[in-house]
Amino acid sequence: MERAVRKTMKVWIDILTPKQALFFEPLIKELDSNGHAVFVTSRKYREVELMIRMKGIKADFLGAHGGKSLLGKLTSSVERIRILADRVNQERPDAAVSFSSPEGSRVAFGLGIKNFCVNDSPHAEAVARLTIPLCHRLFTPWMIATKAWTKYGIDAKRITKYRALDPAAWLKRIDLSKQPKPEIKLDDRKTIVVRLEESFAAYLLESNTSRMSQGYELLKKLLQEFPDCNIVALGRYAEQIGILQKEFGNRLVVPTDLVDGFSLLRSCDLFIGMGGTMTAEAALLGVPAISYFRGSYDVEKFLLSKGLIVKPDSISAVIRTARKLLKDDKRRKVIQSKASKLLNWMEDPVEVIVRKLETS
Repeated sequence: MERAVRKTMKVWIDILTPKQALFFEPLIKELDSNGHAVFVTSRKYREVELMIRMKGIKADFLGAHGGKSLLGKLTSSVERIRILADRVNQERPDAAVSFSSPEGSRVAFGLGIKNFCVNDSPHAEAVARLTIPLCHRLFTPWMIATKAWTKYGIDAKRITKYRALDPAAWLKRIDLSKQPKPEIKLDDRKTIVVRLEESFAAYLLESNTSRMSQGYELLKKLLQEFPDCNIVALGRYAEQIGILQKEFGNRLVVPTDLVDGFSLLRSCDLFIGMGGTMTAEAALLGVPAISYFRGSYDVEKFLLSKGLIVKPDSISAVIRTARKLLKDDKRRKVIQSKASKLLNWMEDPVEVIVRKLETS
């Protein structure tokens, strides 16, 4: 009996952040190897442009990030919808895939294209309200409650859960037995890596009232308390990097180019995250990690429950926790063992998405 021939399709993927580039790179390769046509769009935004180029993804950069004002976000989104509509209408894809891209979802809906969204952040309410009701299918980690999504207007039958956290999509494709060298020069002292907050994100704008945010105050304290450590500060925007350089000079290691997060995490002794993706990545790699994110989110709660991260409630508590983690080699080995078992247990989110795309 002859095997059924898989119907090929054209898939449009919209990438808006560095995490999305990491997640979608293997999806692009998998779709391509299965004979599907793929075209990729993104936007003008420092970190995502650098990551897309680092990963060798061919993409059209259409529109721009709206910055930190609500008016800027709105007008940039409106303009990007207009630009995308023309481009996508020319391509006529069979399916659209994004991490709940507001512009991508609106264009897909308006042009009658099946809209597949990936999302692990129901706490990002603005994005969820704009995209989740327009999903043909939503992909999300298994430990996020279905009701966290249905409250935004999607039927539970249109939700597909994968047994993994998002970083598994790229970490399961890396040889973790090899010890990579970090791209930035560090001496033999212990290294603390700090990932600053995404201060331009809609869900943080209301509380981002001062030029010198909690992240900068934390860095000041780390420099005071850990003079014998390398302290690496990873900024998200050119503005953040400029302020770091002006405020701290050469007392901090402040990369101006995008660095390979995996290599840096594997080479550091402690990670302090004020966002989500690198904190989860560090946890799954068995790196002692502190979350200093304002608020709470499902992935963070899960990692806390597994003992893979800790969450102090103040800068002074972060300092105390950091001091303990840097000294406790036994705890580090326990974290590494837990992380390895958890990552091995997780399935590949990309395979789940490809299967659904090909059968929808």
